[in-house]
Amino acid sequence: MNYENELEIDLGRCFRALMKKWWFMAVMAVLFGIAGLALTLEKEDDIYSATSSVYVMSAESYSQTQVGITAMNAYADIATSMKVCERAALLMGAENVTGEKIMKATTVSTGEESVASAYIQKNSTVMTVTCQSNNPVEAMEMAQAVAEAFVMEMENITGTDAVRMLDKPHAYKMTFDATQQQWMIRIVAFLFGAVFAAAIIVFTESFDSKARTIRECTMKDELPVIGVIPVTKE
Repeated sequence: MNYENELEIDLGRCFRALMKKWWFMAVMAVLFGIAGLALTLEKEDDIYSATSSVYVMSAESYSQTQVGITAMNAYADIATSMKVCERAALLMGAENVTGEKIMKATTVSTGEESVASAYIQKNSTVMTVTCQSNNPVEAMEMAQAVAEAFVMEMENITGTDAVRMLDKPHAYKMTFDATQQQWMIRIVAFLFGAVFAAAIIVFTESFDSKARTIRECTMKDELPVIGVIPVTKE
């Protein structure tokens, strides 16, 4: 009669194996941590963002205001066009800032937002211009320049001054912390090494065919136990 042990994962046995081979987990964690450190030796730049806003409102007539609102919503994408971005670069006057750079760094969003007066809030729409850069001052200057260039372009399109500057960038915020990202990668690599080593230990222990207990020797209690040799101390 053939007897064969079925695969049975003993959690207690796996836990004892993990405790016994803690050094292997530590070594793997350190090795993976060193790999993560090597991959993040070259620090990336921090990224900062600044926001400005423009709005539509005409004191002449309500219908002119609505025309301006419709036009700004329809032409919002013009704010990120090469024409507007190149004009923004000229307004900045910085040699290292080009229209292409501004275009890649700029995003816009439109929608009704609460602003200074109830009249403006009811009869206007607000568009926010957000620019990102590794230089916080540059991000603020780009946001303002894009907003001003967009106002000029909308005046050319609509023939009115309904589109106006609402808020200039007065602050910036960090949107990407390179140092934090470095340490996150290193910590994740360190933890992955420990988990990877633990998985290897549990896998090898689970598929180890050695019999260590009476239950395993008797094929899960299918064979009778004739006798047991006790453990003796010398």
